[in-house]
Amino acid sequence: MTTTADAFVTQWLASDDGGQRAIDRLATSSSGLDANGILAAIGDPRLGRQALELLTDLMHPSDSLYYDAIYGAYHGQVDIRGWLIPTMASIDFVEFVPQAHTVVFDDGDGQSSVDEWQMFAVIGDERIPLPRGVSVRRYRDGWITWNCDVYDTGAFRVPADPAAEAPDLPDWPRIDWATIPTPPAPPLSDAARAWLERRSTGSTATRPDDSSGDSADAAETTASTSGLTNADVHALLHDPTTGYDTAVVVDLMHPTDSVYLDPLFGDFRGRDQIGAWLLDVMPKIGSVRFDQIGPVLFDGTTSAEEWVQVAVLPDGSTVPMMRGTSVRRYADGWVVYAADYFDTAPLGDPAIVAAAIAAGSTMTPADIARHRRV
Repeated sequence: MTTTADAFVTQWLASDDGGQRAIDRLATSSSGLDANGILAAIGDPRLGRQALELLTDLMHPSDSLYYDAIYGAYHGQVDIRGWLIPTMASIDFVEFVPQAHTVVFDDGDGQSSVDEWQMFAVIGDERIPLPRGVSVRRYRDGWITWNCDVYDTGAFRVPADPAAEAPDLPDWPRIDWATIPTPPAPPLSDAARAWLERRSTGSTATRPDDSSGDSADAAETTASTSGLTNADVHALLHDPTTGYDTAVVVDLMHPTDSVYLDPLFGDFRGRDQIGAWLLDVMPKIGSVRFDQIGPVLFDGTTSAEEWVQVAVLPDGSTVPMMRGTSVRRYADGWVVYAADYFDTAPLGDPAIVAAAIAAGSTMTPADIARHRRV
């Protein structure tokens, strides 16, 4: 913890009037902290459950948004606090366990952070795993202006016991997200173009000048490095041609150490598993597009982006289908981790199903069942 964050929390705790902070209060003074300072502050162990109180005080008074996959979007500090504090108090048996270290990015206009976590219901001595999720936050001038928590709500909407009643939850939120123009793709380097050329001839060997003839050495080399930098792989994944080529995406996965997490299909490990799944299902999803609702974040080892998947109908019109966040991690010029976070609830909506079919989807429940890994 930085001294600045420590001092901020000390002052904040000292301002507490016996723990009775008004639910409709409005904090108007900027914390003066950067993203790392804010994260350190809300993670201060002195806070305990008061961390949520501090979090809401750090939301910008008016220009802030908090989105939750169950409850939808709330705007402005007072509305966010009025929803978040009582809601989280009602589910105090749920724990959020980090799944990776928090990553802070320079997003071009300030800073953003990405946290991946898994929920657990703690009931007595039992810890029941619930869906994984991701939080993306944006920070501006000592405030949090954007906090979007994306996860699959299907586990909450459909009880595990068919005889049990489904919980009383609001319908999945229909948000008219403001999308941004797709930013120019990073230019492909000479090394990336050479990799594509070698791939087109049937070889993605990492050393085009390797003539040792030792197949074992060649296999070890191929598994240890792709011959690309992480930036090259990121550029290939975001190029308008190669980024939508499923076969290219599969070839960029580490042969053995890659993992792909999907809320609908489950977890896949290694290029062979990932490829068998993606190469079968992606041609069946029809004409879809991923419209961005935030900047593409990349720090050299991790990337993240927020999007809305839309069905593109034959007349060129589009129908929003689901809102998601994707995280990728890179090592030695491979994708070693890919996670797509989205809510599967919209996939059961008749209007979404009709739009998918109109856009050419041929995906069937049998396709899902064949690949699903739980």
